[in-house]
Amino acid sequence: MTSKLLKLYFSREQKADVVDCLLQVDSLSGFSLYDIEGFSRRHESFDLAEQIRGARHMLSAEIICTDDEIQLIQNELKQLHFKESVRFVLLPLDDYGHAL
Repeated sequence: MTSKLLKLYFSREQKADVVDCLLQVDSLSGFSLYDIEGFSRRHESFDLAEQIRGARHMLSAEIICTDDEIQLIQNELKQLHFKESVRFVLLPLDDYGHAL
């Protein structure tokens, strides 16, 4: 089965729900979370501190998964009915594994 890298981008307020959602997919072996700074041309939607700083504190999740798992993740995320959407990028993987 072909694996892909799914990258999700979401707010800190969404973190607990997104993590719970990913943990619901039993076939996933795991995922990684990263703190990131989000920049946008729509910075007027940022809170005052973020507007002054010029960036928004956000999170990114990286998940190596199959097409079936991607479908499950998308369906689970839709059930959360977030006011702000979770953005994503899907990348093909040539190979992955553990370094010996």
